[in-house]
Amino acid sequence: MRKFRFIHLLFLVLMGAGLQLSGKVHAGYVDYTLPTGQVRVHHSTATPANCNAILLGVGTAMSISSYDKLSDELIKHGYVAVIMDHAPGNMTKTDPAKFAALANDIKVNLSSWLSGSACSSVTHWVMGGHSAGGQAAQNAISNSLTQADAIFSIDPYNVSNAGFVNVPALYWGFDVTTCFVDKNSAAKAAYLRSQNHRAFFRVAKKYSWGPCGYSPVYFHCSFCDDHCPACTNCMNTPQHFFVDVADSVNRFILAAFTGTWSKAALTIPATTPLTLFVDGELP
Repeated sequence: MRKFRFIHLLFLVLMGAGLQLSGKVHAGYVDYTLPTGQVRVHHSTATPANCNAILLGVGTAMSISSYDKLSDELIKHGYVAVIMDHAPGNMTKTDPAKFAALANDIKVNLSSWLSGSACSSVTHWVMGGHSAGGQAAQNAISNSLTQADAIFSIDPYNVSNAGFVNVPALYWGFDVTTCFVDKNSAAKAAYLRSQNHRAFFRVAKKYSWGPCGYSPVYFHCSFCDDHCPACTNCMNTPQHFFVDVADSVNRFILAAFTGTWSKAALTIPATTPLTLFVDGELP
């Protein structure tokens, strides 16, 4: 009876705080469900006491389970990677108000979620997203709907009419249009609509033969573990791609907050074929 009362009390406390544990606890990450959306939190033993959190909104038709490979590489650098779905069960993820609401709830709860880990406080909040989640982040941050110290987005969908952001910004995109995402309206446009320190890693166009025929090796959905629904090149993304993205994020955060901002500081020894644009350089 006492055990039942304790469990019941714990349940009421969690619900009263607006937090419902999903019951899915795994090695390296934990899933949470809030009234504003779903969250997967990744961290590792390398996470320092004062850590930086990277919040990534998911793309169209994607979920918090779609970015484990990228998260695994990010946490190797000591970051906390938070994959956020601000519209679970809904294919569309472009709403900036919903993105902001979930991001703010994460800021309120993350310290308690990290209780027992090495990280006791979050120093910087880097917010962004993939595809539609990147569009939502660009508009949310430009509208001051959420407090972000920097933005990191991966091929955000159609941000040519989004607002301007004035925090340090990092974007990854492609020199090829794929998955109905115009390369000129995605990461390139986001980079051009950033007014502070900004960097754009553009992946070169590269094709090879595979199960889907002659397809791009790197494309809009390469960031996802199993690509996107109805959009794939039928080949696994090379592991070095995730490593290169994480390395660039690490260089970006160090340059933006603790080091010297320069193109040399942002340059990575990548296997992925890349061109880096910084500040006044135009793609």
